[in-house]
Amino acid sequence: MAEELERLWSKLSFTKEEGEGIEIDFNCTKAAREIGKNCVLMKILAHKNISIGALRKNMRMLWKPNKGVQISEIDEDLFLVEFGDGRDKKKVLDMCPWSYEKQLVLLQEFDGKFTPKEVEIRTKEIGLAIGTKLGEVLEIDVQEFGVQWEMCLRVKVRLDVTKRLVRGKKITVEGGESRWVNFKYERLPNFCYRCGLLNHALKDCLENDAENKSTEGEVL
Repeated sequence: MAEELERLWSKLSFTKEEGEGIEIDFNCTKAAREIGKNCVLMKILAHKNISIGALRKNMRMLWKPNKGVQISEIDEDLFLVEFGDGRDKKKVLDMCPWSYEKQLVLLQEFDGKFTPKEVEIRTKEIGLAIGTKLGEVLEIDVQEFGVQWEMCLRVKVRLDVTKRLVRGKKITVEGGESRWVNFKYERLPNFCYRCGLLNHALKDCLENDAENKSTEGEVL
């Protein structure tokens, strides 16, 4: 299996749809910048995996915010903390340093000046901009204020099932450096990992048969 995957990766190339980039402008990130004024970045110096559920419970007990706090995971040991009130944020920063399970907690100011190139943010507008490149957007799973700080953004899109599934897109945020964003699809039925079509599995792929015949011809 590992050799097969390596061979497939060596032949990986962008389809026409995947090669068409998506431009994300300032209006798509405006809501995130406004909410970011009440946020801080939090990093925990730990050599083990951290339970996000336990972390949320413990930090809320320690900080006792007046208007609530949301903690979202950005990376393995990096989190974004969103306070319901700027005064709660100031209080927590003023009372630094903090610790979690005897591990040092580092907090960094996040005042909305960061761009999505530095912290992964996902807004309803970004979901719409990406989703419309795939098909008809039916629903975007974000919180009521339109910003999603989690590691993924779920968008429900009506697709043309006769076409190949797009593995991802090149996204450019506010004229910055382009980056590749992977797409993940939920509850797929039959799906071919070679050609991206939904009407057959990998073992039944005609492209696979054509490649095998070509290889046999080269051997002969």
